[in-house]
Amino acid sequence: MEILEISTMSLFKKLMRTRDSDQDDDKVEKTVAIIGLDGAGKTTIVNRLLRSDYNLVRPTFGINIEIYKYRSLEFVVYDLGGHTPLRETLWEKFVKSADGLVFVLDSTDRERFNLAAKEFQNALGYNNKAPILFLVNKIDLEDTAGNDEVLKIIDFSELTRTQRDYNLSRISALTGELLFESWDWLTLQLSKDIDLPTLNVKILGGYIASDEDEIETVILGKPKTQFKLAELFKKGNIEVRRFIRQMGHFEKSESLFQAGNNQLVVVKEEDLAIGLMIGEHDPAARAVQIAKKILKMTKRKISNEEEIDLKLILEDNFPLDIMKEN
Repeated sequence: MEILEISTMSLFKKLMRTRDSDQDDDKVEKTVAIIGLDGAGKTTIVNRLLRSDYNLVRPTFGINIEIYKYRSLEFVVYDLGGHTPLRETLWEKFVKSADGLVFVLDSTDRERFNLAAKEFQNALGYNNKAPILFLVNKIDLEDTAGNDEVLKIIDFSELTRTQRDYNLSRISALTGELLFESWDWLTLQLSKDIDLPTLNVKILGGYIASDEDEIETVILGKPKTQFKLAELFKKGNIEVRRFIRQMGHFEKSESLFQAGNNQLVVVKEEDLAIGLMIGEHDPAARAVQIAKKILKMTKRKISNEEEIDLKLILEDNFPLDIMKEN
């Protein structure tokens, strides 16, 4: 991660020139500015999306710049610090040029809701076109503000009146809950003029885990393909175990890992976890939705004392989302 101290307009122009000079003609690149007050969880969100890092991070006293690919798009993400000097100097410069805007609210920081509302309105004035993803963060904590309480403070009426694209989502940056579905909404908004791949995923196989020690692994495809994927799934098994161990005390959690040229989505509810290995550019949100449905089916089978066969569940319920070989 590149950390820059408080910058000037010359640095901003330099960043823009560098971005333009490095851009391929065939590459679709979008910029996203993530803003919010200090302590809202912006950098934790970026780390969760980019590196599946579910640790709290130190405050950002400047700008964190990240470049990553998601669903065949390349994002340049500006994670802007939320302290007062930065809000007064840098926010306008970066928000003004952004293709997408993410505003993060700490749902437990009621004392500063009015300040957050003011800064949100200021940001809307800097950029009147970019779609807005408003994330109500820290829903994993107790005594968090519900949407009704947030809507009493944050004014979305102008966005509604002007028919501007926006989405209000409750998420947990720490556990990943609902984060990937929310980010996928922003991706779709930024790709309206782009021919994205299908919304389906290509599931290569998966995992069912009741705890860190009991993990059933299923690899789809013919024996030759299964042999080629065996090492990949061994590494995925390690990630699933690590995830369960670190997120064990959370009732719900979700994560996305890079696994070679593929992605591993893991969804955990209580003491049960489902992991799905999908293609590199597949929409993680779709895989998360499938994993949640499999969790419900699995719990039902456990309750009814029925045999659980992940391969059969995938083939019977998600035929368009699994790898098929002729």
